[in-house]
Amino acid sequence: MNNHKMSYLFVAFCAAAAFIVGCIPEDSLQWSQNGSVGLLRTQSALYLVDGKTGELTEIAEANVAPWPDISKDGNMVAYCRKVECQNLSEGLKVLPEGQVKIIEHWAGQMEKEILNNGGLVDGKFPLPEEGLLVPNDYGNWVIRYLCEKAGQELRERISKDDIEKAKQERLHYTRIIVAPTKAPGEGRVVAASVFNMVATRISPDGKFVAYLMHTQQGEVSNAFEEYGLYVASLDGGVNTMLVATRVAIGYDWRADSKAIAYITADKKDLLHESMILGTLKESIVADEDGNLRAQPVPSGEQGFSGTHRCTGGEKDLAGILFYPWMKVQYGQSGRVFFSSATLSLPSGSMDDPKWSLFCYDSVTRSVANVLPTIASDLVGQNVNVFALSPDGKSVLLCMEKNRFGIYTFVDGTAEVAIEEEEMFGDRLDLAPAWKGNSEISCLVAENSHFLVKKGQEKHNRKEIVVLGADGDIRQVLSRNWPDELLSQSSKDQGAVPVEQIIGSTQD
Repeated sequence: MNNHKMSYLFVAFCAAAAFIVGCIPEDSLQWSQNGSVGLLRTQSALYLVDGKTGELTEIAEANVAPWPDISKDGNMVAYCRKVECQNLSEGLKVLPEGQVKIIEHWAGQMEKEILNNGGLVDGKFPLPEEGLLVPNDYGNWVIRYLCEKAGQELRERISKDDIEKAKQERLHYTRIIVAPTKAPGEGRVVAASVFNMVATRISPDGKFVAYLMHTQQGEVSNAFEEYGLYVASLDGGVNTMLVATRVAIGYDWRADSKAIAYITADKKDLLHESMILGTLKESIVADEDGNLRAQPVPSGEQGFSGTHRCTGGEKDLAGILFYPWMKVQYGQSGRVFFSSATLSLPSGSMDDPKWSLFCYDSVTRSVANVLPTIASDLVGQNVNVFALSPDGKSVLLCMEKNRFGIYTFVDGTAEVAIEEEEMFGDRLDLAPAWKGNSEISCLVAENSHFLVKKGQEKHNRKEIVVLGADGDIRQVLSRNWPDELLSQSSKDQGAVPVEQIIGSTQD
C-alpha cells in the first residue's frame, strides 16, 4: 500500500473516531475497591453514594469537570471544579507563575497591536490567534490584565467606556479539590489553572493526585483537544508538575505510586495530521522515598503553564495508533492493559482498523491481544471504556446501546447481563463500574427485567442497579434518588463565583 493510500486510510479512521467522541460518557459512578462508598458525577454535580443504602451526600452542586476520582480505600475524593473569580489581582495570586507570565506576555502583545492600530478595530480587543490563550474564556484574562493595568498612552487610545466594559469580562479558572469522604465539605485546593482540568487520579498511597490540563495551542477541535498530564503532591510542595504532553484521556497509577502509564501522540499537531501514531509509555514520577521527581521551571521561562517538570525518565512500552479516548489500566504482576486499534498489512479496500484490548507484559516485554475476535467485534470502539476488576481476573466491556459484558481471563468465558431487547440510546450514558470484585453498578432501561414487576409493562424511569457478576440483581441503588439525577437534561455549565465555595475549601 503506497503512502497516499495509507494516509487516506488513517484519515478515514480518525474521521470515524471523531464521530464517537460522545460515546465516552462524562457522567460516572465509581467505587472504592471494596465497594463500600461510591462517587457519582452527574450533570456536573458531585455526590458520595453509600454502597449499602444508596444514600446520597452532595459534595458540589454544579461545575464539576468530568472524571473525578475516589481513592481505593474510599477515604478521599479528588475533582476539578470551575469557579468564577471577580478580582483579577486575587486571581493572579492563585495561578502558577508560568500562567501569569503567559497572560502578561499576551497583554503586552495586545497593547502593541492596539497602539499600532491607533485604537481598537471595530471596538474589539485583538485576542491572541495562537498559543494557549486562544479560547475566548482564557482570553478574558488578557483583556482584564491589559485594562486594569493600562498606562496613560493606552488610555488615550481606548475610550473610558471600552476600558470599563472590558473590566466586566468574566474570569474563570479551574481548581483541583481533594476532600475526605467523612467530611467532604472540608476539602482543600491543591492546584489551580486558567486552563481546563479534567480526569483526576489519586495515587494508591494517597500522597499525590494526577490530572489532565488543556494544552491546546491555537484553535480547539472537539475531536482532538490536547491535554497534558500533570501531578500535584497533597503536601503542597508541588502542584503542577508536567509529566507528558498530548496524552489520551485514560491513564493509570502503578500500584507502588511511583509511576504512571499513559498513551501519547507522537505528532505535535493532532488537528492537522492524517497519520496519528502513538506510544504506550510509563514515566517514573516519584523516588524510592516517595518524593516527586520534580525540577522547578526557571522563573524567566516563557510559555510554560506548570511550575515543575518531571525528571524521573520514561520508557516506551508499545507503539500504537493514537486516539484521544484510549485507556490504560495496570493489572496484576506488572501487566499493563490498554485499548487500541490494529491495522493489518497488506490491507484491502474493505479492511478497517479493529479495536480490542491488549496487554503489555513487563517481564517478557511483549504485547498480546487478550480478547477473542467475537468479543472485540461486540465492543468495537467502546473498548475504550473497559474496566478491570480490582483483583484483575475479569474485565467489564461496554457494548452498543448501554449493554455490557464480563469477560474472565482465566477460563475465557463471557457473560452478558443486559438482554438485547433492553438496550437503549445511541450512546453510552453511564459506564458500568465494578463494585468490589463480584458486583457491578450500571444504568438500565425502563423495560429492564431487573425493574419491571409482574403485570407491569415498564418501570417509570431508568435506574442505576447493582448486579452480581452472575447477572442477578442485588439492589436498585437509585430507588430513592430524585428524578432529575437520572434525566438527560444538563445543569448550567457556567462557573460559580469563587466566593460561594471559599467557605468549604481552603487555598
